[in-house]
Amino acid sequence: MVDGCRKPAAPSSDLKIEASITPQPVRTGTETISFRLLNAANSPVTGAHVQLEGDMNHPGMAPVFADAVEVMPGDYKAAMNFTMGGDWTILFHIALRDGPKVERQMDVRGVESN
Repeated sequence: MVDGCRKPAAPSSDLKIEASITPQPVRTGTETISFRLLNAANSPVTGAHVQLEGDMNHPGMAPVFADAVEVMPGDYKAAMNFTMGGDWTILFHIALRDGPKVERQMDVRGVESN
């Protein structure tokens, strides 16, 4: 395929995530992570396949995974099961519709035990 015939993909470094977790404060158990994917022009990024990986900030814990669903153009939700109180890191494994794969990270401090 000739490069001139393809629509250039936005550089993966231009991908932004605006994320929130509900309810607050974050507690052990299943919480909803809502996020919006935006490109450099702040337009919604649609059709992405996103898997979230939750890891405790200390070694020895098994990661938890959640698949996100697109609920509106560029808006996604996932149900993440925080299995233990403490500090977590959420990795967003993003496969964009046009092919590139991107990862982003979000820190979740102070998940409270029930």
